[in-house]
Amino acid sequence: MKLAYNTSHFPPIPVLRIRLYSSVTDQFVGPFQAVVDSGSDATLVPLTHLQAIGAEETAPGWMIGITGHRQPVSLYFIDVYLGEQAFPGIRVIADKTAQEIILGRDVLNKLPLFLDGPQQETTLLDDTIVKRLRSR
Repeated sequence: MKLAYNTSHFPPIPVLRIRLYSSVTDQFVGPFQAVVDSGSDATLVPLTHLQAIGAEETAPGWMIGITGHRQPVSLYFIDVYLGEQAFPGIRVIADKTAQEIILGRDVLNKLPLFLDGPQQETTLLDDTIVKRLRSR
């Protein structure tokens, strides 16, 4: 699966198309372009998306942002879908002001990705390519 970088950002940014699912309500929302952010520990989701699927807040938490300041956040457990591949029970941070999803390492570390900056494409590698690369 290949997806072109989002060029509405500068510099262009890698993205993946995902859907969000709540097992509490058995509802999906999406697909959405999610920003691939390998510097983010966790995934951030606009609160409006979480409300749309009826996801329930699980617990309060804390986040340290890029400024180094600690701030309280609301946490939700949802499933993240990339195509038909499900990543269940991902603890996401609800963002009251954001318009886009930030896909952090809690999801990215489960994926074999190739970020091709010169071609401005994000590619989810298939099993054959992954096996060949890992055997090197």
